[in-house]
Amino acid sequence: MSATGDRSPLEQVRDALVEAMDARRELVAYSRMEAVEMDRRAREVEREALDRVRGLLPGVPGDAQLQQVKTRLQRMDDRLEELRARTDIQDRSRALEQDDITWRTFEDIAWLLGIG
Repeated sequence: MSATGDRSPLEQVRDALVEAMDARRELVAYSRMEAVEMDRRAREVEREALDRVRGLLPGVPGDAQLQQVKTRLQRMDDRLEELRARTDIQDRSRALEQDDITWRTFEDIAWLLGIG
């Protein structure tokens, strides 16, 4: 069995978030890129981690923390859908709001799981 196969879904979710946080820190520590590009890449890392977390969640999580993670991801999806439906917002503002929703969800889930 693989190393991840021996770990519980909760441990795998935590691992995914820790890896993403490390990748985000590396962007700051070892990079000479502009702040805007660094921020864009950080959101990309967070989106990928949240997608990975979503894939690790069982259909009906038995663990209360995993259920809360699933709920937060659903709230994020709902907010992003509402944002996509808005017609009174410019594309740049929409992108900034999308980034903010992603960042807040990532941070909320990390906090929920005691990572940070």
